[in-house]
Amino acid sequence: MQSLLVEIQTAELPPKSLKNLSAAFLQEIKQRLSKAELPFAEAQLFATPRRLAVLIKELTEQQKDSVVERKGPALEAAFDAAGKPTPACLGFARSCGVEVSALLTLKNAQGAWVGYQQKQAGKKVTELLPAIIEQALAALPIPKRMRWGSGTQEFVRPVQSIVLLYGKNIIDAEILGVRTGRATSGHRFHCQKKISFADASCYAKELKTKGFVVADFVERRNIIKREIENLIKNHFGDKAHAIMEESLLDEVTGLVEWPVAVFGNFEKNFLSVPQEALVSAMQDHQRYFPIVDHTGQLLPHFVTISNIESHDINHVIAGNERVLRARLSDAAFFFEQDKKQTLASRVDFLKHIVFQAKLGTLFDKTERIAAITQFIAEKMHVNATDAMRAALLCKTDLTTHMVGEFPELQGVMGYYYALHDGEHKDIAKAIREHYLPRFSGDILPETSLGIMLALADRVDTLISMFAINQAPTGDKDPLGLRRAALGILRILIEKKWNLDLQELFDFSFQQFSVSLSHDLLANRTSSRGLSAGSRELENKQAAAQALTFVLDRLKPWYAEQGVSADVIFAVTALHITKPYDFHHRVQAVNAFKKLPDAESLSIANKRVSNILSKYDTAISAKKIDESLFASKAEQQLSKQLSEQQSHIAKLSSEARYTDILMKLAHLRKPVDDFFDQVMVMVDDKAQRENRLLLLKELRDMFLQVADIALLQEKVE
Repeated sequence: MQSLLVEIQTAELPPKSLKNLSAAFLQEIKQRLSKAELPFAEAQLFATPRRLAVLIKELTEQQKDSVVERKGPALEAAFDAAGKPTPACLGFARSCGVEVSALLTLKNAQGAWVGYQQKQAGKKVTELLPAIIEQALAALPIPKRMRWGSGTQEFVRPVQSIVLLYGKNIIDAEILGVRTGRATSGHRFHCQKKISFADASCYAKELKTKGFVVADFVERRNIIKREIENLIKNHFGDKAHAIMEESLLDEVTGLVEWPVAVFGNFEKNFLSVPQEALVSAMQDHQRYFPIVDHTGQLLPHFVTISNIESHDINHVIAGNERVLRARLSDAAFFFEQDKKQTLASRVDFLKHIVFQAKLGTLFDKTERIAAITQFIAEKMHVNATDAMRAALLCKTDLTTHMVGEFPELQGVMGYYYALHDGEHKDIAKAIREHYLPRFSGDILPETSLGIMLALADRVDTLISMFAINQAPTGDKDPLGLRRAALGILRILIEKKWNLDLQELFDFSFQQFSVSLSHDLLANRTSSRGLSAGSRELENKQAAAQALTFVLDRLKPWYAEQGVSADVIFAVTALHITKPYDFHHRVQAVNAFKKLPDAESLSIANKRVSNILSKYDTAISAKKIDESLFASKAEQQLSKQLSEQQSHIAKLSSEARYTDILMKLAHLRKPVDDFFDQVMVMVDDKAQRENRLLLLKELRDMFLQVADIALLQEKVE
């Protein structure tokens, strides 16, 4: 057993996807080695801006020998009555390259056949690896491949060399149009000579010592993090720290092969610009790490990671400071220019920005958001005037120079400009918060106005896209509708807002039929710029389909929290359209399912459901008649139901679903006794219908929470 090394050296790889690309490369090779029955001890990946590599330790030299079994014609068709081989049998023997006498009889439960077993020698790893690597490279998740030179080969970037070693030996092959070898390039500036590996196992060590390349992605990332922390500690002690977002750390790790941390400064006067703009300029545009004090206040310093050990570090620092100064000067200029116009004066600018060709402009969308926000405000008893004002201003910062240059600051700059304009602080916060949550696990809006605006924006986007038949298909979701749906659910559930989505979606859809609206900013009535109300919508079922789409997101969301599918189905069966109410029911059923009486009551409910569904005759009786009871079990169940009824009604009105199911759990014994002692479908119609009414009352009590008949039995 020896080590296998495969390195694909390329032009600069995309830094944001390098980590995932290298992990996929490792996984694809491991899977194919396992499938080829080539065992190994350990697999390690390497990834730098110019190379993807995998080292497989103690990889077996050859597959084990195997026995290949071929099945021929059925035994009765292989030989005639005299026992002589038929043409079918002779043909099978010839195809196996043997005489008929070498054939075997194969038997199983279905019958008997003639067959042949042949020993097949295992192939050497050197024969199998070129194809395995080609297949692994072809399977990598690369959205768009490129060609280079005059060849037809395709990869994420042009391939410059390929190292393929098994132990000390080169596995000779051509992969992606490049002949394999044992030499690679080191650091672009620190190592001008090719590095030749005598053995696969010395790859990482030789690259580091001779080539100035830290090939291990994780090791390089840790070096970057440690150097940043040490640099800041040397300058500030424990009084400051760098903002090191995980995604930025990964990206910077994908940009350098020999990381060197560099400390820089910028002028203090730039701190008058909103901190988020400065951080965005450093992080998103320059890949610098901002520095903040212990209160989170930005300091006029930064750390950047160089890919070279310079003999004149001051020259490197000056260059980075000069580039950042230009970027911050732009931000400061845009900030001052934008403040010359109020957000209110920018509302009309939205008429010139198309939201979607079939849906009108951002002005149209803003008016729909305002109407939806007002609807939510009335439902939640919140000040509708402030809500409308926030809604009409929420998209205006998209027309500013700052957001045009830094799109990631949408909402953030709206907050600062609203404060500058003298808008109420709650309105300013709502403008900032209505984009939350931006991604899975992100924070939610905190203020009531922010929550309403976030909901209205997402609801309008969903209804709009469904109205023009632009719902997500397969894995494609360019408008982020799944993210919007999950955002709606998270906001309603985590913020405990018991809004009915069906009402909200129906109202939102109706806004497309409204051609005029009241402009609160100018206190006038104005027609929409490209009025969506004047268009014939393609999909009249948009509200219903969007509702189903959103509620369908509940199952995976709860599954991540460990809630079983049957619990969700039990609640879904009631067609609840209030997510917060749905959440209460899920919690109640999940707690109920753990009770010792739950399984028995679930089975009883299934039985009741089956009996009631199969009884297709209308029940003429309207009330349970105790005089028709023929057994103590009937009397006892009826008594228990009567006693629970008033309690259950009160608990249901207060949405105390867990308490309801805990009370109903006490019905296990009377329910079990009823089914043990009572025959429901008797010949006497009055008695039969009386018992059916009793069972219907029992089922209706449980259905006030969920259909527990859908709960699955425990598997021991």
